[in-house]
Amino acid sequence: MKQSPTEEFYLLFDTIFEYYNAALFDGKLPKVMFVVTRKERTFGHYIPRKWINVNSIKTDEIAINPLMFGKYPIKEILQTTVHEMCHLWQEHYGEPSKTGYHNKEWGNKMESIGLMPSNTGLVGGKKTGQNMMDYIIENGPFDIKTNELLSKNVFTKLWYDVSMPY
Repeated sequence: MKQSPTEEFYLLFDTIFEYYNAALFDGKLPKVMFVVTRKERTFGHYIPRKWINVNSIKTDEIAINPLMFGKYPIKEILQTTVHEMCHLWQEHYGEPSKTGYHNKEWGNKMESIGLMPSNTGLVGGKKTGQNMMDYIIENGPFDIKTNELLSKNVFTKLWYDVSMPY
């Protein structure tokens, strides 16, 4: 039976999550709810314990913005997903700071998996702060694992917003 567009879209992000969870986080991260956000100037976000089911089981949320899919390379979509996964890691295994702030512990985790935090998104930016970006550390774990994932051609199921070029 053919999958619906909804199934294709969310299964892809679940697959991405599982891949990076195993490759960069030793499979330790709890499952999350993926959602779409269209908030301007937001690539993605993480919210702890945002969802609950009928059995009172809670889960965290990772949101991604489909408006970026046509504007940025796939690698940056993956980078955003892993950035948010570092927040998830910190929530469950570290000591998160106030909402929206990216502290030293989070920054160290980012570096350890191959993403360099930077308030400018460029080399030399501050490594902590309220509004943070990051860049890929060449030949670091994220770079290596992402190149492996991209070689598997799993992105044939990625759906784009029609207003964005692809």
